[in-house]
Amino acid sequence: MIKPISPTLNTLPLKMLCSTVFGRYPKTSVEQVFNMIQSDGWMVPFAGHKMVVNIDNSGVAREVYYSTKLNKIVMVVNNIIYLINSSLIATRVASIDTYTGDVFIDENEANQIAISDKKNIYILNTVSNVFQKAVIGFIPGYLCFQDGYFICADVGTNQWQLSNLNNGLIWLGAGNTVGLLQTKPDNVVATVRLPGHGNHLLVMGGTVTELWVDVGYKLFPYQRSSGINIDYGCLNPATIASGDEFVVWLGINEKSGPVIMVSTGGETKRISNDGIDFKLAALTNPSYAYGFIYKQDGHLFYQITFPDPEDNLTLLYDFNTQKFFTLCDEYMDYHIAKRIVYFNNSYYFISFKDGNLYELNTKYTQYDGEEIPRVIVSDTIRLPDSSPFIVNNITFTMEQGMPEPDLSDPPSSVTIPRVDVSFSIDGGTSFSNYFGMDLNKVTNKRNRLIKWGFGRCNEFIPQFRFWNAGRMLVKDGIVSIYQ
Repeated sequence: MIKPISPTLNTLPLKMLCSTVFGRYPKTSVEQVFNMIQSDGWMVPFAGHKMVVNIDNSGVAREVYYSTKLNKIVMVVNNIIYLINSSLIATRVASIDTYTGDVFIDENEANQIAISDKKNIYILNTVSNVFQKAVIGFIPGYLCFQDGYFICADVGTNQWQLSNLNNGLIWLGAGNTVGLLQTKPDNVVATVRLPGHGNHLLVMGGTVTELWVDVGYKLFPYQRSSGINIDYGCLNPATIASGDEFVVWLGINEKSGPVIMVSTGGETKRISNDGIDFKLAALTNPSYAYGFIYKQDGHLFYQITFPDPEDNLTLLYDFNTQKFFTLCDEYMDYHIAKRIVYFNNSYYFISFKDGNLYELNTKYTQYDGEEIPRVIVSDTIRLPDSSPFIVNNITFTMEQGMPEPDLSDPPSSVTIPRVDVSFSIDGGTSFSNYFGMDLNKVTNKRNRLIKWGFGRCNEFIPQFRFWNAGRMLVKDGIVSIYQ
């Protein structure tokens, strides 16, 4: 009598430390993470937020800037300029001529805050509190300050303009105050001060970027570094962000679709991978985008959002792990943060949805009282020869049994902490219904989570949705299979 052969039980790694990859096709990869990041070998929650200054629930927040001279936030909502002090009290100080569109702000050492709304440049004197228009003879765009000068893109031309030294009210002073983009026939999009390089300036066009240096010449202080140019311009100056020693922007040139670029002055490279670039190339309106840099809990992030309803995407790049993650709001739409500043030892942002100010902080585990969707779509699990197997169970480690946070604004609906699991056996083309697993109650801190019974397949992709008003910490696990 021939004895039946018992199936062999093996284990395969279950990747929970994931990121957003965006494979060219689902068969390549559907790995994606929503509202979580990697830290210390764990998946940890991305920060929540809370509305802290109510200015205009139906307004359009256009720009936010932290003035080091005033130690106040400058915020533009519709056509109104507000100053917000350390007690988070907003005071209306002036109005500008436009109600919509991007605004750019910087300040000099002469107690002047310059505001460009793509029509005029306005100067607020922080000592006299006088607010007036500057004398300009061009259409202003992206604006910055360096070495005593306000510097501004001259929209629709290959020129960039300098203010008078220590005086942003006058841009038509003696001498040559105009720089020219020289490498290609192109229009100037932005002039960006390079962090960590006090006298270096990136002059960005639509298809090329040049490096200029303030060498102190009397007639015109800047000289182009003729041995260096970057063969990518900027698709939208609202995506430009600088922090630490980096400048990041959404780049493009004559031969390339949108890519995410980073420059340190000495090195410039693309940080978006093939899958991200494929996703960017498929966007309906990639020029409608906003980006900013900030550092939280030791991680330096670049966040870029494409708010067009057809695109509906927010990507987060972590310079520490060099990985992308996806952010979204409570409805799984793009994240609401538009611009951000560091103030009062925390981060504050303006949003796409209203004219109010929000605080972004890891002490918040919700979105202004709404539960944060946290989702991990793992990498595809398959054997080297793609032979079939039966998934017996999946097991991974996560923190459980922690008390819910003390919330000043309780969630609108109370959810029992749980994990929902679904899976795909067709290469990520479709997923099963979710199967819920309640998590351990407070003080029951056993950290192993196990789910049984997934059936037969030759490739397996698990997807996890974490429901919790508090934090979620998750680590890699294993898949037990029969062959």
